[in-house]
Amino acid sequence: MLTADALRRLNIPTDSFSAELPAMVRAGLERLDQLQREDGGWGWFDNDAEDPFMTACAVLGLSQAKQQGFPVDDVRLRRGATRLREMAKAESDLNRLAFECYALSGLEPCSELDRLVAAKEKLTPYALATGALALYRAARPTDAGAFVKALTAAAREGHWVTDSWYYKWEDVTIETTALAVLALVEIDPKNPRIEPAVTWMLAQQADGRWKSTKDTAVAVHAILTHTVATGGELDSLARAVARAPGEEKRPELLKKVVVRVNGEVREILIDFNNLMGSRFQAHFPGSALKQGTNEVEIECPDQTEIEIECLVRSDGRRRSGAAKVAIDIKTDRAMESLHVGDEVEVTVTVTPVESLDYVLISSPVPAGCEVVRGSGVGDFARFEGRYEEAFIYVRALKEPMTFKYKVRSLFAGRFKIREASAAVMYDETQGGRGRASQAVVRP
Repeated sequence: MLTADALRRLNIPTDSFSAELPAMVRAGLERLDQLQREDGGWGWFDNDAEDPFMTACAVLGLSQAKQQGFPVDDVRLRRGATRLREMAKAESDLNRLAFECYALSGLEPCSELDRLVAAKEKLTPYALATGALALYRAARPTDAGAFVKALTAAAREGHWVTDSWYYKWEDVTIETTALAVLALVEIDPKNPRIEPAVTWMLAQQADGRWKSTKDTAVAVHAILTHTVATGGELDSLARAVARAPGEEKRPELLKKVVVRVNGEVREILIDFNNLMGSRFQAHFPGSALKQGTNEVEIECPDQTEIEIECLVRSDGRRRSGAAKVAIDIKTDRAMESLHVGDEVEVTVTVTPVESLDYVLISSPVPAGCEVVRGSGVGDFARFEGRYEEAFIYVRALKEPMTFKYKVRSLFAGRFKIREASAAVMYDETQGGRGRASQAVVRP
């Protein structure tokens, strides 16, 4: 929605996109209507308790849709904003409080802004950026300027990092940088930190997107907001690095980077004519790694700044002693003696070794069967019955929990049943697996 508005301001033709936009926004508004809780807030899932951050996201989206002229239900927006103001009063996390005030800034000033100002020295760059925007829109330019000054000082080589984030799995570096750009463009448009930050964000994208949908949305919004503010021009560094269409590559800028892991070598040829949005990978087999310390060496051209990210992929199997969750599957009849059309009740019991948040439980079904629609029973936040497995989402797993659903056999044959699993949604190493089995369905 905000992208369409920015492209319109830049006079960039978007006829097909603009034609689809009203239906897209209408679907989003209808979905938010369905998910709103009775008390006015929103949660992570359909059947989840309200969550302050999700409520702030929903209020922000509804508020921005209204500002763009879309038909928003004012009663729903008012209920959401009222509930968010109540949440802000009780909020103890300063990152979240700043975002809540930012979400309310399109409606009316948040009453908790003084708390943010008093805690300015303790705020992360994320909170400084969203807090600055909330203060500026509340007609408090002096306080907003102080936040911008602190935000400028917190920059790290073209971007901003928020080290302490309450969702431990989430890296909000892209989002923090984008929010910082939005704050600086609106409050201090000549700030020298803006263009390096836009360049840095462009360099982080891969295949036209960033790490997550949320990162991509806020990065595109920030970059286009800056582009509109500067009259449709990207920063000077981007113009210098981007090669004009048809221009010949200069051989002297095709340079080699050598990566060694414990002596094993990979070579990457990089085009220094056009680095925007580029990421380069060197793949090594697991045999190249050893237990304990591993040595990584990188040879690159002089005066080249690089950022290294190491990712180790496994086959997903966990050692028996490392499981954080035990998962047990039982059925009310033997899976090896079914007939076509039979229904079986499956009982899934998950037992955590320690308390876990945002857990996804996967219970596969045989290829010749399907999950019976609407059969999920239990204290879950969301249940999805699919042909190949049942997905059960749990907001918090603190003690043993039991869930049930039904499976219907469709085809005759002998089928394997993959092992069930339960793990933290954003960190699969914190989980556990059950045992594989089989099913036999006769005509």
